[in-house]
Amino acid sequence: MQNWTGFFKTAKLDDGTVVFAAPMDQKAKLHVVDIEDTGPIIREILNDPEKFVGQDVCICGEAIAFEDLPKLFTKVTGVPAISKTLTEEEFRSALKQMQMSKFVQDELVDMYKWFEEYGYYGKDKDWTNGQKLTKLNTIEQWLKKTGWKGD
Repeated sequence: MQNWTGFFKTAKLDDGTVVFAAPMDQKAKLHVVDIEDTGPIIREILNDPEKFVGQDVCICGEAIAFEDLPKLFTKVTGVPAISKTLTEEEFRSALKQMQMSKFVQDELVDMYKWFEEYGYYGKDKDWTNGQKLTKLNTIEQWLKKTGWKGD
């Protein structure tokens, strides 16, 4: 979730509309993680390490279609928002302006292609298994907790 506040910072249109932009299909699912949820998950693992040997634990509070993210954002914040699918060229141009090397650009382009096809954790993973260990934040909870409004 915090990626939208920093590295992949949202933009604003002249009318104040927040723009969530990414090189992904509008129907693609975003598996969202509040970085503050990592500590409680790690604590659970460290409290019983033998239980988790050989297991993947997915830290994901919610999976949401890219097109639904701005709708939820607007519902919680009252700030109008849209999602914009970037072409690969638009995405690379933005990364270049951020002084990203071609290698990093390639990695990030491939990362989004992976997300579109497999999701964050892969098609066969139970992305909800971390939720069985502890309560994880949803986007709505995170927005309310932080008061972030796209700035």
